[in-house]
Amino acid sequence: MRKVVWITFGIALVLVNVIAEVGAYFTGIEIHQFLRIALIVGVTIGASILGGASILIGKLDNERSLSGNAKDTLGADRKKP
Repeated sequence: MRKVVWITFGIALVLVNVIAEVGAYFTGIEIHQFLRIALIVGVTIGASILGGASILIGKLDNERSLSGNAKDTLGADRKKP
């Protein structure tokens, strides 16, 4: 998970600044640094949420019950004599 966050942060850092500089060069509209930082953090947080969700979905096939059989659980599925 750490790799996903750091790789996304690096890519977002480079791409947002490159797009902002190219846009400023061709259009003359300067994008403030605060907005750039907000975009970088937003992309990083969004990718970390999606990366975590994909990791959890990948782990669904490996899920095992912790209780074993229904006979030795203490929950509502146990019949009372």
